[in-house]
Amino acid sequence: MTDINSVLSDIDALGSPFRVVHPALVDTVPGNTAASTQLFHSSKLCDQGSGEARRMVHLHARSRGMETGRHAGSLVFQRYCHRVCGVAVAAWLLYGVALDLRAAEVSVLFTDGSPDRLVLHSPRALADATPEQVLTATVDVHLHPLARAVSAETGPGMGNLFGNIAAGFAGGFRGLANRPGTGLSTVHVHERADLLLSARPELHRGGDFRLLPGVAGPHLFYDRRSCCHWYAAPDGRYCSWCSRLSRDERTQRFKEATGRG
Repeated sequence: MTDINSVLSDIDALGSPFRVVHPALVDTVPGNTAASTQLFHSSKLCDQGSGEARRMVHLHARSRGMETGRHAGSLVFQRYCHRVCGVAVAAWLLYGVALDLRAAEVSVLFTDGSPDRLVLHSPRALADATPEQVLTATVDVHLHPLARAVSAETGPGMGNLFGNIAAGFAGGFRGLANRPGTGLSTVHVHERADLLLSARPELHRGGDFRLLPGVAGPHLFYDRRSCCHWYAAPDGRYCSWCSRLSRDERTQRFKEATGRG
């Protein structure tokens, strides 16, 4: 397997939501200043007695002009999931490994009140990883405990938050489908996406993948069955995959976003 630091460098180069860095390099992150960034240790976020989950939601709510409540809790958790799940998906698809993304091994760098980049304390990877191993390292010992803390502190339901986890993975898969230079076909990404999310009923219930035809080949789409509540933010709207839109509306918005409308 490629050196772990090379793996992280390659994944980080993909851009958002795949940004990840070794802790020794945090100070080299562009735009990383004390005034604009905060570092949250994921294990403290998962500890309901620490108050860190509420502080995280409050930070994000303030940055978006929202109250510290269930809508802001869902939104920041959704963005957080995109970062954790995106990095996990990229490592699995591109290198076949499960990164050690346990809460105890991760911090998240927030920029201007929003999750921006993962910091891995002691980067490690399990080669030839199965879907179960990927999910254990991301959901069981990180995102699920954090969801419980966010729900307890600010009120979004666990069904909503598990939908956000599923969408976090789906966003990672969508971000790598049709991406030049990866060697990944959209059909292969679709197969791997179905394989991963089908491994857990609570994630499988979050939505469905489908392929939409395109001139240069199919595009991967995901239909959510729950809402992240972006519409509740002052600058918000419905996502192209939002459960509040009809199937036809979601399809049209996706086509417009990809220049195929």
